[in-house]
Amino acid sequence: MPRSLTPGVSLIPRANEASLPASVRIDVHTHIVPPDVVLGRRRYSQADLWFGRLYRNERRVLASTDDLRRSMRRADLAASVAFGFAWRDPGLCRANNDYVLDAAAASNGGGGQILPFCVVPPGDLDFAAAEMERCRALGALGVGEIFPQGQGWNLNDRSAVRYFVDTVRSLRLILTVHTSEPVGHTYPGKDSTTPDAIWSVIEAAEGEVPIILAHWGGGLAFYELMPEIHQQAQNVYYDSSASHLLYRPEVFQVMSQLAPGRVLFGSDYPLIRQTRAIRLASQAGLAGQDLGALLGGNARSLGLGETCRDTAP
Repeated sequence: MPRSLTPGVSLIPRANEASLPASVRIDVHTHIVPPDVVLGRRRYSQADLWFGRLYRNERRVLASTDDLRRSMRRADLAASVAFGFAWRDPGLCRANNDYVLDAAAASNGGGGQILPFCVVPPGDLDFAAAEMERCRALGALGVGEIFPQGQGWNLNDRSAVRYFVDTVRSLRLILTVHTSEPVGHTYPGKDSTTPDAIWSVIEAAEGEVPIILAHWGGGLAFYELMPEIHQQAQNVYYDSSASHLLYRPEVFQVMSQLAPGRVLFGSDYPLIRQTRAIRLASQAGLAGQDLGALLGGNARSLGLGETCRDTAP
């Protein structure tokens, strides 16, 4: 049976969406791209296969820094982790990283913090290592969202996977990886990064790298009911990005029991509006302590949003 949450001090009072202080709300999964990408969607769709699959349709929204800042104000968020797109081309990764880093630096003046992660093509080990080091020096807190299939990362090459993960570890970065479910309907972002595929990354980390698995980790948390899997997954976190497109609302309660302290609120903005994602999470039946942990408490425990001043009464 899933183990229950250990009783303890509540992170915030029992609350609903309307009464949650903005100071505890952190979105760990958003994407922003430079205006040139927004305006040149067709050109970039031809340059990157998976970008084209996801964004060739102009109804799929792309967001700039200004778009994200406006969204954060509407959603009353203290902070958002921002990624670029998971480009396969190193030059595009670097340009998008510069944009995210600039956005983060500009956000320190107030109105919601942008927490920068950098994107690298993990199969290009030399570039990835150098770019992660460069971005870390400029303030990046993590690397991701890595898109293994879209970026050509061979997760079966355990030696290369270990080299990449060791670099992440040495730089003390958080690693966010796109994951997919092994069953169910198809959609443009669904790839082969299922729980069994991503396991090589978790093994290589040896519990020393915080790993955030996007989209509830493709169901990996269920296998944490196996003692040996649970033991190796103690530093694995699960974000709720695009949750309602995949799962029933009960997934929030189930995941909070399967991985207590390791569930994180993610919207996948601009695919999903942040206001909508918060509303759906808040209506999923979580108790106040669990809701507070999801919407920001667990992210803070991970070191995200530590500089966001708590203005709660």
